[in-house]
Amino acid sequence: MNKFLIVFDFDETIIQHNSDYVILECNPDQSLPEELVHSSEEGCWNEYMSKIFQFLSEKGVKEESMRKVLAETPLTKQMLTLFQFLRESSDLFECIIISDANTFFINSILQANDLSSVFQKIYTNPACIDNKNTLVINPYHSHMCQQCPINMCKRQILHDHLVERTEEEVEFEKIFYVGDGTNDFCPSVVLTATDVIFPRKNYSLHRLISEIKMREPSAFQAQVVPWESAEDILLFLQDCTGR
Repeated sequence: MNKFLIVFDFDETIIQHNSDYVILECNPDQSLPEELVHSSEEGCWNEYMSKIFQFLSEKGVKEESMRKVLAETPLTKQMLTLFQFLRESSDLFECIIISDANTFFINSILQANDLSSVFQKIYTNPACIDNKNTLVINPYHSHMCQQCPINMCKRQILHDHLVERTEEEVEFEKIFYVGDGTNDFCPSVVLTATDVIFPRKNYSLHRLISEIKMREPSAFQAQVVPWESAEDILLFLQDCTGR
């Protein structure tokens, strides 16, 4: 039977906002100290977030407070409706998440929205609460890609997932990729003419793809379907599958 793989980014794709900023709502001071605000370096975001988690821990922010704030994070428009369709069509779709967020944020939000069962696999940075009540995040993997953040190349993850599924004798007729950010560009470049990329309208992935297509139309093979609401994705998938 034909099967489709649908890959989701998480921040500003499944959820409306970036979970790294959402978590700052736990901060009892309402603002970060000046030295922390200016300490992030290009390509070292997780190191920066580690300092934030350290700061929140020192301010007495507990795991329950973080989970509560995350649970209240709004999903993007109509995302629940899309997931309802994917749940009902699980014979057709395999759903995975590839995200540079972390297991603590993603699991907290999925559980709060009763969405954990929608996804077969979640590829993200592992996270845990240590004995000082600090959230600790580790890099997902190391890789050779020059374009991607040091801790995650989504193209490599997608490639590895496809290899693993091929070994399990699962072949996908099409890949659908839903994302918004610059780190979603790397995997989208290797999608073929039978695949579909859904870049969120007017976000960086959409801008990057548009620039490339203007400069060199043949450089980008996948069909591009920009979306504002998850309903745009749903209608396309229904049209594709006749459901």
